[in-house]
Amino acid sequence: MPTARPRDPAFPAGRPDPPTLRDVADAATLDRVFRALGNETRRGILAVLHDHHGPMSSHDIARRFDIPWQGVSRHLRLLSEAGLLVCDVRPNARVYALDREQLRRVAGRWVMRVATEGTVDVQGTLAFDFAE
Repeated sequence: MPTARPRDPAFPAGRPDPPTLRDVADAATLDRVFRALGNETRRGILAVLHDHHGPMSSHDIARRFDIPWQGVSRHLRLLSEAGLLVCDVRPNARVYALDREQLRRVAGRWVMRVATEGTVDVQGTLAFDFAE
């Protein structure tokens, strides 16, 4: 078994106090949002709603995909549960719209967090600016 190399104190392993993701969202919310975004059809539904520039009925959304209605319905439910869509239940239809604020707040801020180097404050703590 190889022996471990002694660590050079000039290059400590990791940060003593790494920043957490709690500034972006709780772990369950991050998981729901990124699980929803991890599917090509769900990303397609978001793109359809974005390109349409407004709310659409579930029927109009489903017509744009070559999958059974039950599949589209399930994708819409998962996107709604992740908070990425807002559903307005009407007498004979469900109408969906993007929740752009949730997309910016969770997915957008997470991407900005990992894409931004951040700044070190006076105490030496890495800080991120998540201005709205």
